[in-house]
Amino acid sequence: MKRIKHFLTSPLLGMATLGMTLTACGGTNDEGTGSLTVLIEAEETITDGIAAGDDVEEIRDGWTVSFDKYLATVGHVDLHYSTDEDLQAEAEKVYVLDLTSVPSGGLDLWHFDELRAGRWEFNYGTPGAAHGAERHERVDEDDFDEMVDQDWTYLIEGVLMKEDGESCPPHDLVDAGDKRPNGNESGDNECYDAPTVKFAFGVAAETTYGPCQVDDVPGLSVPSGGTQTVAATIHGDHIFFNGFPEGDEGGVARQAQWLADCDLNLDGEVTAEELEAITPAQLPTMADYQFGGAPVEPTNLYEYVRAQLLTQGHFQGEGECAPPGGELHDHDH
Repeated sequence: MKRIKHFLTSPLLGMATLGMTLTACGGTNDEGTGSLTVLIEAEETITDGIAAGDDVEEIRDGWTVSFDKYLATVGHVDLHYSTDEDLQAEAEKVYVLDLTSVPSGGLDLWHFDELRAGRWEFNYGTPGAAHGAERHERVDEDDFDEMVDQDWTYLIEGVLMKEDGESCPPHDLVDAGDKRPNGNESGDNECYDAPTVKFAFGVAAETTYGPCQVDDVPGLSVPSGGTQTVAATIHGDHIFFNGFPEGDEGGVARQAQWLADCDLNLDGEVTAEELEAITPAQLPTMADYQFGGAPVEPTNLYEYVRAQLLTQGHFQGEGECAPPGGELHDHDH
């Protein structure tokens, strides 16, 4: 099962909140005040990879997935008091993080003091890195510079592995060179032995998540005189979904053959340029995919990846945040 956390108290997790810019409008009342710590949490699919198998959270078509890098731009934590929209607080700081290195207990990045006790709505964003993002210490400087230069939200590198794996790129786009087909076909596309397929792409997928909830309970509760800790959770398996579910993810299957089929020059690595050259209709392995509910139209497979990345933000593990795929709102109060 995927990790689902419901944090109640905050340990001292480090000094990552130094230099935080906070904005709050409104005052306190007789209910008192408390504090809030916000963590970033990486789903286990990012840190541990995704196994092949028949279980609902495994890759159904035999591939295993591991991530070497999973850089994400996360920040703009925005709170609104549930019974008074004029009372709000914001941590504007944005980080570029490598989610593969986030500890299992989450990474402490944002902190709020003297919040009115009671229930608060919770929102956060995944902007482009050029929007004032800071490099987290575990992110390579060259990768960070590229993220900022390209204004990417994500930079993802990983590997697909399958002992009898094959790549079946569109017949009218493949540049096979001296590679020879293995005799199998996917529709009209010839297949080539490919037990290992790497992938690497940067994606601009700016969005805001929220208000967030867990089991239909909105946001979080700040205790009077105490501390609450919650987590913004980034999932890592959505690009392998065969659809765009609303709410419960149990209705989708996770498949990776489509990505293996995008290696147009059969060099063992799928790039953003190759994804941009292919439409979903050119891959028979995507014939049963459902694109209803996609936040952007997947006109090519790069846009399909982007559409899925726009849906990855969650709260407290599996908690939902809506609406996915929107533009970042104005952060001036």
